[in-house]
Amino acid sequence: MNRLSKIKIFLGLAYLGIVSLVVIAFFYFGANTFLSPSYLVENKNYIFELRDQNLFLISSVYFFFSIIWVFLMGFGTPLVIFAGFAFGTILGSILSIFSFTIGATLLYLFANHYFKDLVEKYLGTKYASIKQNVNQNELSYFFSLRVIPGIPFPIKNLLPVLFNMKLKNFFLATLFGEAAPIIISVSIFSGLSNAFESDKDLNLNLLFSPEIFFPLLALAMMSLIANFVKKKYFNKGV
Repeated sequence: MNRLSKIKIFLGLAYLGIVSLVVIAFFYFGANTFLSPSYLVENKNYIFELRDQNLFLISSVYFFFSIIWVFLMGFGTPLVIFAGFAFGTILGSILSIFSFTIGATLLYLFANHYFKDLVEKYLGTKYASIKQNVNQNELSYFFSLRVIPGIPFPIKNLLPVLFNMKLKNFFLATLFGEAAPIIISVSIFSGLSNAFESDKDLNLNLLFSPEIFFPLLALAMMSLIANFVKKKYFNKGV
């Protein structure tokens, strides 16, 4: 075994070790509570005050943390909740879209170099139809794949390893494919944040306020369209 192979094995094992530690810390030590809706509601005044006084710092920490989190195969939902709650629709969407895209791209690069065989082994059979359907227009195909519900976010970031997707196409498909669902989700939690900040009563009528109802309607329509595209153009293996 040459030196390069040993370095690749070491880096691969180090990455897996870090991911394992993050998962343990996130769930066993209760770190996930800091991103839970209940925690955000209970500490809303502190979060709003911290945001107003240190917006640039908090935004920067969120941006770089999100990159690292996505790179370590973390799920995007907790981050989207926090972004909508703390930053509002515009800033929260911008920070999330670009940080998620950068983190996903780094994960794809790393996995394609160090874990190609493992991805092929564990995902190649389950998502075999992807390799069969990918053609020269891989950008359009992967863009469609990203908006289809049912595939976990980390898995979407690893699937292009199966067909050695061009880095440029991966970045663009992720950037534009994740934009719509992120904006809609951030808008929903931003609307809830505004309601909490205004001390509105939490009841069903809150769901019919324009800032929450229309994003929910857009999310429902996008899910219906994505499911239609999935049934019509993608094999059951996806």
